[in-house]
Amino acid sequence: MLITLLLAITSAVPEGDAQAVTSLTDLEGHVLADGRYQQHVADRVLHIEARYAYPDGRVAVERASVRLRPQLEQESWSWTETGESGELVRSYEVDMRNGKAVATRMDEHKRWRDEVDIERGRTFAGIGFMTAIKSLREQLAPGQSIELKAVAFTPKPRTATVSIVHDGPDPVQAAGHSVRGDRFTIHPEIPAIARLFVHVPDQHLWLFAEGPPAFLRFEGPTVEPGDPIVRIDLVPGPSAKGARPRPGNRHR
Repeated sequence: MLITLLLAITSAVPEGDAQAVTSLTDLEGHVLADGRYQQHVADRVLHIEARYAYPDGRVAVERASVRLRPQLEQESWSWTETGESGELVRSYEVDMRNGKAVATRMDEHKRWRDEVDIERGRTFAGIGFMTAIKSLREQLAPGQSIELKAVAFTPKPRTATVSIVHDGPDPVQAAGHSVRGDRFTIHPEIPAIARLFVHVPDQHLWLFAEGPPAFLRFEGPTVEPGDPIVRIDLVPGPSAKGARPRPGNRHR
């Protein structure tokens, strides 16, 4: 059931300084990189950084800034991958205050600069969606969905409509235990004709089902739609299959 989004998403979840050690794996549970997450709030803006160190020396860093008051508005997002010697492999960034976006792929010797259509308070990118979903959880009953906009890189920067679907309770196996999770799906709304030429997979986000909404697990492509599907866990667990669509959900 699609519901009408409020005029503005308010930050219903108190945000503060935090850090965590995370695990980046494939869907079979094989560890791909060691992760470190940290966030802090300064002048009503939440600053997020997620860093992943791969065994071959590559390092990927994702950063986002999200204004918390008077309404939730993502201000920036970036993702940078460097090689063993610190050389740039690829990077993506968008300043959501002016709509300017840049993507660089060193393997293709290309750089894309463009302006994307940003609707303040309704457009998010990357890890910024976690903050939006945390604030929306109390507004969406299981089975309900709302539409937002996403900044995506293919690798050319662009915006697209996405549905945020509240799937509902979905347990997560972590550290040998079953943790009560609350699952959401970020589903790209691709026009029917375009689906013949491009495949953009869903992304899945789990929050802790009990207590204040907090990150538990993520599944989706690293950055570009064609990237491998990975899993990021707050608490590493045993190998498990990926997220399965629920009957009646609007996943396609």
